[in-house]
Amino acid sequence: MSNLATRLLLSSAVAFLINPEAHAQVATSEPEGTTATEADGSDLAAAAPAETGEGIVVIGSRRRDRSITDSAVAVDVISPDDIATTGYTDVNDALRTLVPAFNAQRLQGNDGSSFVRPITLRGSPADHVLLLMNGKRRHRASIVQIGTGHASTSGSQGQDFNVIPPIALSSVEVLRDGASAQYGSDAIAGVINLELKKQKSGGSIISQVGEYYESGGRTYDIQGHVAVPVGDRAYLNIAAQFTDQAKAFARKAHHAGAEALKEAGVPGVPPHPEGNLDPRYMAFKAIWNAGVEIGSELEGYSFGNYMMGESSVTFGLRQPFAAGGLNGHNTYANSAFDLSPAHPQAFNLATIYPGGFTPEFKGNLEDFSAVVGLRDRNGRLNWDLSGRYGTNTVDYLITSTINASLGVNSPTAFKPGSLTQRELQFDAEASYELTDDILAFAGISHRKETYVIGEGDEASYTTGPLRDLPAGSNGFQGFSPEFAGSFDSSSYAVFAEVDADITSRWNLSAAGRYEDYEQFGDNFSYKFATRFEISEALALRGSVSTGFRAPAAGQVFGTSLTSQLDGIGGFILDAVLVPGSPAAQVFGSESLKPETSFNMSAGIVFTGLEGFLATLDLYQIDVDDRLLLTPSLETTAAQRAALAAIGFPNGADIQEVRYFQNEMNTRVRGFDLVSTYRHKWSANASTDLSLAVNYNEQHLRGAPPSGFSPAVVTEFERGTPRWRGNLGATTRVGDFALMTRAIHYGAWRRLDGASFLPRKAVTLFDAELTYSGIRNVDLSVGARNIFNIYPPDRGAARARAGLIYDNHSVFGVAGGFYYVNAKIRF
Repeated sequence: MSNLATRLLLSSAVAFLINPEAHAQVATSEPEGTTATEADGSDLAAAAPAETGEGIVVIGSRRRDRSITDSAVAVDVISPDDIATTGYTDVNDALRTLVPAFNAQRLQGNDGSSFVRPITLRGSPADHVLLLMNGKRRHRASIVQIGTGHASTSGSQGQDFNVIPPIALSSVEVLRDGASAQYGSDAIAGVINLELKKQKSGGSIISQVGEYYESGGRTYDIQGHVAVPVGDRAYLNIAAQFTDQAKAFARKAHHAGAEALKEAGVPGVPPHPEGNLDPRYMAFKAIWNAGVEIGSELEGYSFGNYMMGESSVTFGLRQPFAAGGLNGHNTYANSAFDLSPAHPQAFNLATIYPGGFTPEFKGNLEDFSAVVGLRDRNGRLNWDLSGRYGTNTVDYLITSTINASLGVNSPTAFKPGSLTQRELQFDAEASYELTDDILAFAGISHRKETYVIGEGDEASYTTGPLRDLPAGSNGFQGFSPEFAGSFDSSSYAVFAEVDADITSRWNLSAAGRYEDYEQFGDNFSYKFATRFEISEALALRGSVSTGFRAPAAGQVFGTSLTSQLDGIGGFILDAVLVPGSPAAQVFGSESLKPETSFNMSAGIVFTGLEGFLATLDLYQIDVDDRLLLTPSLETTAAQRAALAAIGFPNGADIQEVRYFQNEMNTRVRGFDLVSTYRHKWSANASTDLSLAVNYNEQHLRGAPPSGFSPAVVTEFERGTPRWRGNLGATTRVGDFALMTRAIHYGAWRRLDGASFLPRKAVTLFDAELTYSGIRNVDLSVGARNIFNIYPPDRGAARARAGLIYDNHSVFGVAGGFYYVNAKIRF
């Protein structure tokens, strides 16, 4: 909340911007992306349904008359009604349910990855997927994904999808194609655009209460949206959401060590020694979208968001002595430095935590963005000037833990520090219709990123007088002065695009982008896309493009020290090192360089039957110098001594290290099939059917880099399902609507140590029944994962520690979830 005053000032500026009394005339054009129906104040869902191909899309082309079937590349358009029927209240899980090429894991005990979830699109990591809002780039999250547990996504620093109230959205557009030449760095695998509502009147409220069948996690969620009446010349939409989700726990789990401690009469054994399933989560999210017509030509606009939340996860039990076949934790060991001049007292951790301790790791999250712009959207010449500022911060707190090396002087709660990502960007864009069939577009952009690592409490990272005991706050060590600091990166870009209808049946577009990065040099990316209409029922489309992604500031400068469970009750101190730093050079690390990509796609669009649409798109994405976090590398005594000699914090105790590297060339290849059909049985009865399938293969091109064993290579290539799909049916009869959905995850492999655990294909089923017989009210009852399917375990050793479900499951870990919803429109 330290920047609250600045944000209040920006909000005041927004209020001034939308004041209709401050401007003189009314323009006749509608705001960008607004349909005539929406401009009148009704929901976008009341307009032409996207599945018919009539919905106009914002991304994929600079032309404003393109629909999903006219587009030369694959674009999905998801309506608010689609999101609501998933039963989820965040965009991550809704997209995971509706778009098979998209996935978002729930990593409930993996440090910062528990708070900002890693996503993938077409098997590519979060920082290969660009997130836009109203067509403008969103800032990155501050958390670097060092805890994903999977070689293909570990180390990504993408954007946080879960900071926007879903009720604020008029649509979500998913561009499944490389688009770096159009939108810049990070758009290697695709682009997702969140379009905000631009209504002039009305509003709605949605509330939900739900809980998992067996594991708890009761959730309360309420969302509201209102279009504030500000006159014919302006629009102001405000939306907010409050979510309160309790932790979910594996009720059937048995921690062998904890059970043995209880049987021995040891007091104070923590109630959930296995840790949690879904984390504790509470958040408030707000957003605004505003615009005003200035004269007959111009529109001033502003939109942005504010989010504050807190989330917490419980780490596994650190037990005081060996019991139940599990080892005692090394924080309970006797120290040779007890009763010494530096520590004259005797230290016995059992007097503080007699039954062991389970560290509670918390993240206080804050996200803010503001975009202000001025544009001319009338006539053949259009232009847009805009500036945006965004910041994302996580402040860490860890409680119920210890810095054993401090002995009797150690706190039991620590502030390990904070991470902040800030971005400032200015854009100038212009387009000109050379003829009715040819559009030329060009622009320039400047972007500055700042990554800040905030220093933790001294007690959270220091080595105390009992230096033969583990140092730092156990579970997650604080950022020391050597790690903390502020780091900047900036870039400039010049880009252009031409979109031409060569004939009435053939469209061709070409785009180019030159970017110059302060730290990484320059790059030129290009894209060619085309669509040829064979007949009114059948069209071919395809594209060829190159891409570019500069390493994010968090990847260049980020670092951490964490305690990782070894599977038999012990814990390993794991360090993530700054690439190319003196510490990383001990292990052969070099400075990072940009990733480059080459994309190809080819597709078919069929609309030959009334109410039926089908698209099939094949793709290949080659990435050179792929940026990944290495697998954990065991340190040798000589390497630990070298770390200690250069003054690396706790260097003598570090047992495993990881660091970012650019030593892999990869290939992703697959296809997307999307099909929808609407059948009307009678005037008040209809059925909508949808089928979406994604097949995705990932391969390593060339020899694996150092540290990538054959097992890690197999995990990289087979560690996520190759097949994903969903089949849905919504039948409406009078005032009732029944939605049923099957979601399929293909087989995959889970690396566990040096061996693999088989993961069979699984199909989950969802259902929701809605009653709309009350005016302006919809009442729904539904369930996700109806048959309460849990992920498989990770073997007997992990089960003894209470880990009976795979915490890296691709579909969630807490089983079936039931809920009731109420929506009120006004």
